[in-house]
Amino acid sequence: MYIAIAVFLRRISVVFFVVYVSLFVLVALFMSYVCVYWQCPYIGKCAPCVGGFCLPSSQIARLFKQAKRSESRYKVFLTLAYASFFGIILFPIYFLYVQGIAYLLGYIGIVFVYWLAFTLFICPVCGTRHVCPGGQTAVKMREAIDSLD
Repeated sequence: MYIAIAVFLRRISVVFFVVYVSLFVLVALFMSYVCVYWQCPYIGKCAPCVGGFCLPSSQIARLFKQAKRSESRYKVFLTLAYASFFGIILFPIYFLYVQGIAYLLGYIGIVFVYWLAFTLFICPVCGTRHVCPGGQTAVKMREAIDSLD
């Protein structure tokens, strides 16, 4: 879906395409410090994170593994990583709406189904679920579902 949206934005404007692709680079860079800060067990490996952004982040994190960890830097980088991540999701919305409401609704549906499936099946088994906001949400969702039984 990322590639289809990138191609779609490229057809509209090179600037929009560059902004969209840049958000991926920013997520990977900022998340790499988050990986180092939490001493993620997936550094240098394939990490199970939403959107697939942790694969490049975990590889980049190997370069920062010896970096001095700072809570203030961690908070800034985490905020920037989340802003970039949500930018990836939210940036195409206007352009899809202009293209047609069916495109927008289809996109929102795909994003929701992906998030729900990932949160229910991948996050609860991740090695960093105790610190990751997605993992914490997933564990609470699973507990709520289990309490219904």
